[in-house]
Amino acid sequence: MNNSSEDSNRNNGRIPWAAMVALGMGMLVYGVAESFGPVVAILQIIPSNLAFLGYSLPFIAGGIGAFMAGILADYTGRRTSFMITMGLLLVGLALFVMFPNNVPILLLSFVLVGISAIGLESPILAMMAEHSSAKNRGTLLVITQNFGNLGVAIVFIPVVLGLSQLQDKTAIALMFIGPIIALIVSWLLVEESLPWSATKNKVNMSVEEAWKSKDGNAESVKPIGGLGLRFLILILIGIAQDVAFVYITYGVGYAFFPSIESWIPLIGGFTMVIVGIVSALFVVPKINRKTFALLSYALLVFLWIVLWIYYDLTKATTGLILLALMTILFIPVEITWGVRAILEPELFSTARRGIYISIVRMVVWVSAGVITGILTAGIFSFTFNAAMGITTFIFLLGLLATVLWQFKGFETKDKSLAGLDHE
Repeated sequence: MNNSSEDSNRNNGRIPWAAMVALGMGMLVYGVAESFGPVVAILQIIPSNLAFLGYSLPFIAGGIGAFMAGILADYTGRRTSFMITMGLLLVGLALFVMFPNNVPILLLSFVLVGISAIGLESPILAMMAEHSSAKNRGTLLVITQNFGNLGVAIVFIPVVLGLSQLQDKTAIALMFIGPIIALIVSWLLVEESLPWSATKNKVNMSVEEAWKSKDGNAESVKPIGGLGLRFLILILIGIAQDVAFVYITYGVGYAFFPSIESWIPLIGGFTMVIVGIVSALFVVPKINRKTFALLSYALLVFLWIVLWIYYDLTKATTGLILLALMTILFIPVEITWGVRAILEPELFSTARRGIYISIVRMVVWVSAGVITGILTAGIFSFTFNAAMGITTFIFLLGLLATVLWQFKGFETKDKSLAGLDHE
């Protein structure tokens, strides 16, 4: 075996710790920031008749941010896109801290925070996929995005503790600033994605050689089905998962279970952290992607219907059993998010990975923001059964998409993404 082959095999399986720390801190910021609007709504910092904007506006704006960040990720680099988007987050935070009683500026802050926080996802997913080897890519993608769950949980701790509004604002501000400082420090140790650099001729190697340096002799993916099918699958499972995350974490408690609405995100956030770590280490390495997707969305539909039946039988709006059911629901919320985190960067070529992920994320976040906004706005008077019927239909669409991918899609587990660059 020649030296280059030995180096490739040695690198295969190596964990990019610096990138993982930097991008994990980015996802922590994302988790804190995407909870920003719901927290402000729950604390009634904005008028109650505008509370639905806290559950929708940041996510709709986030779709725009995802599109912008994706374009930057492909044309300026994953690292540069990340830094620019983080700077925009600081602007949104500054507006929140400086003008806490000005509703129009608060809404502008929602928009900027939403644009930047959700925009962070595109360069994070692209870079993590391109820094990881074929062997550990799925595990690291799930662990990296799992830091966002910790951010969700942390931001609700002062809310549940019943601190004063000023203390809440200070705590939330510190939760933004802390991860950003950690991110900047760790980011200094991370280099630009090698496959992306190869596509731009910034390094003296081909894209195939760049992937080989990461993946060793791993078999390349064999893409089939065309871009149209991939966009359809990712958008359908994305909308289902985002509606599940936003509505289960924030919306259903606000609309129907107000006595436990602050507890749901706190318990859910920590539950998702645990589930994310366990699934990343013990499930993702063992099961192929198509089966993982199918089982995850089937579990979401099943447990959501269990909650529906329980409420219909008991009419309970509080209590340990209801809180336990809501907690268990975060298992499929997390693993379906893991499915998306893995598949989105694994289905597109290096040259267009950033923008294609962003197109999916833009459609998904705008759709989810509109849906959850309508469900919580009070413009239409939704009964519990009506809201459950709408969300169950959306979740079933996600499940059907995974069935379609099972029969028409291609497998990416343990395979080099170099094959996508030869389509």
